[in-house]
Amino acid sequence: MTFFEEQLKQGIFQISYCEKCNDTIWPPNEICHICFNKSEWKKSKNIGKIIEFSKKDSTYFGLIEIDHGIRIMGEISSTSIPKTGQSVTMNVSFDSKPNYSFIVENN
Repeated sequence: MTFFEEQLKQGIFQISYCEKCNDTIWPPNEICHICFNKSEWKKSKNIGKIIEFSKKDSTYFGLIEIDHGIRIMGEISSTSIPKTGQSVTMNVSFDSKPNYSFIVENN
């Protein structure tokens, strides 16, 4: 299991980052894809914004942008119809694969 996956199991979302290139590495990797130096890990804020969303049956799904322009898809929990640009809080977990869900903040 990778460091990224171990952190997700604890509910922590980490971003890999190259100090030399000053670049975020996504998907996460222990090695920079540009200069091949070892990457650093930084805890990400769990706040993002809705870029776009869709609905299937009674469930909303969306593309969410978080720190450093990283975009992640996941289920959106909301008591009303989500809006593009709306703030969300990210919940992360890891079972056999990463699971991301987002809760709409009351704006």
